[in-house]
This record gives sequence, C-alpha cells and structure tokens, in this order.
Amino acid sequence: MWQMGANLPVQLAVIEMKGLTVVRNNAAYEKLVACAAEYRERYEYTAVSKVEGVQAARKFFRAIGIEPTRRRPSSEALLQRALKKKDLYIINTLVDVSNWCSLDFLLPICVYDAEKINGDVTIRIGEAGDGYLALNNREINLENRYLLADDNGAFGSPMTDSQRTAISTKTKHAFLGIFAPLDYDQGRLNMQSNIYAERVIEFCGGEVVDIQIYRPA
Repeated sequence: MWQMGANLPVQLAVIEMKGLTVVRNNAAYEKLVACAAEYRERYEYTAVSKVEGVQAARKFFRAIGIEPTRRRPSSEALLQRALKKKDLYIINTLVDVSNWCSLDFLLPICVYDAEKINGDVTIRIGEAGDGYLALNNREINLENRYLLADDNGAFGSPMTDSQRTAISTKTKHAFLGIFAPLDYDQGRLNMQSNIYAERVIEFCGGEVVDIQIYRPA
C-alpha cells in the first residue's frame, strides 16, 4: 500500500508493472535520442526557461523546497543535454524508457524494483537520520526533504534514488512514478501515466497491475 502524508503540495502518479524483461540494448535509447533531436530542432536557440512545459517541474521543485535554478529537475537536466548536443546516458531498457518519458513529459520520473521494497510505502517529509546511498554513489541527507520510504527507511526522492531499490536486468516487478505539482492537470497526468506504461510494455513486455495518482491526505 502507498500513502501520501498530509499537506504535501505535490502529486505522484504510480504505475505498478509485473512480468517485465529488462535488457541492455539500444532500442529504447534510440527513442530517447530521437526525442532529444526533436527538442533541439524546435528549441535549440531558445532559453531553457522558455521551453513549453519546463515550468511545471520547476514549480514542483519549489513546492518541495528546492530552488530549481540551483539544482535542476532531472527532466530539465535531460533537456539541457539535448539542446547542447551532449550525449545521453544508456542504462537498460526500463531506465531508458523512463528517461525518454521524463524528457518527453518534462517531469521528474522515478522507477523502483518492487521486489526490493519492504512493506508499505509512505510519501513524506524526511526526518533526522533519513538518507541513503544514492545512484551517484553519494550519501544524501533527506532531513526536511520530500522522500519515499518503506519499512527499511528512505529509498527514493525527486533528486536522486537509492542504490537499494535500483533497476537491474533482474527486475521483473517495478513501480514507475511521475512527479508533478499539485495543480498539474490530473487528466494529463493520467494520460502520461498510460503512455509511460505502454512504452514500457513495448520495450520490456509485462503488464500493468495498477495506476494510481497520490495527492495530499
């Protein structure tokens, strides 16, 4: 079961999927690269702040107490790399699809191996001692930060996720998340959740177990 704490000015769409086959190949990565090229063709000489859709992720970050001009949302970081013709990272099909969707939707996206999550998940503000070893190999402190936690403690955040619940080629069951500000249109968020799931099925197989949009209690 997932639940969101009270008074958090954000929403999170969560897609649960099973029966996945995660591999390392270029198939989904090529979609990410093509999406980057489309942005570059349209916005190469435009300031990032003026790109349609960028402000939603910035608003989300400000809502959780992070200044987005100092620490960029992951979606905006992908956009910047695209506009500057920098290489994009290839990881595996599930992560590559997730990065493609993050760039396409211009919203931060998370993806977790469900088998590495223990017990119920709570979306809340971090307390003293909350933190983890992140995907960038750094220990991050999440006190007073927006995070996701299970019975073993924090495992995810909009900034960077933990190594504990990271996706690998052994992942068969996953939770996919899309972060958005509270006033983001729920119909649009639901549509994007379905697109995300369809793209995962195309490149990783599997099936959707559930799609939920979590908002403040």
